[in-house]
Amino acid sequence: MKIMLTIFLSIFLSKGCAQDQELSDVKIVYGANTRGYHRMITIENGTFSLVSQRDGNPSVVNLTDTQWKKLAELYSKIDLKTFNDLEGPTMERAHDGKPHADMTIVVKDKTYTTKGFDHTIPPAKIKEFVDYINKIADDSVFKNPILGSYVVEELVGVNVVEKNYFISFENEKISGFMGCNMYSGTYNLNNENIIISPLMATKKYCENEMKNEDVWFKSVSNVSRFEIENKTIFLLDNENKVVLKATKK
Repeated sequence: MKIMLTIFLSIFLSKGCAQDQELSDVKIVYGANTRGYHRMITIENGTFSLVSQRDGNPSVVNLTDTQWKKLAELYSKIDLKTFNDLEGPTMERAHDGKPHADMTIVVKDKTYTTKGFDHTIPPAKIKEFVDYINKIADDSVFKNPILGSYVVEELVGVNVVEKNYFISFENEKISGFMGCNMYSGTYNLNNENIIISPLMATKKYCENEMKNEDVWFKSVSNVSRFEIENKTIFLLDNENKVVLKATKK
């Protein structure tokens, strides 16, 4: 009987030492990176923060009690004894097919880190936890509805579909071509409102190709709102007149 009790206590204590901290007492960092993607999730001191751009500032994601309870439940299933040996089942990250991801857990003075895996394809033993924190992050990120490159079809009432003009929207950046010079600038969205900063352009002179470009540079400051219909974007002024119409490539 004494021998059985000793064995039981040994098993119990070894399990307890491996997972002796609550979620609120540890620091968890999840990172995923490639040349065109960056994500860092940090869970620490009851805070869930997210960084989505290199050198960007972290934003705090407000979680519900249900989400925190779910996180704690999934964390309790993680075995720290084998955590350092965890490695993803695929290697798409080796050729930039997926961002390279890893996860670190800090418990008191001990640090545990995975061997790395493809973002969205984590090791099976931590898949539930990783999938859940990434879902929280995905749901919290503002979905920019105008991202992409568009062929300009109409400019201040003039059909220009045959001119091969285009306009592109990246995160807070705008660029394009309207007949002669490449241009670029920044923009800011607030619901359906859009403000485009004064544009910078190259200094080429193109005979007979400058008229529409000049019209665009003068009228872009009047743009105040946008509408999306299927793949077509309309940039409108304060009087709801269409300044530009373009369709996604």
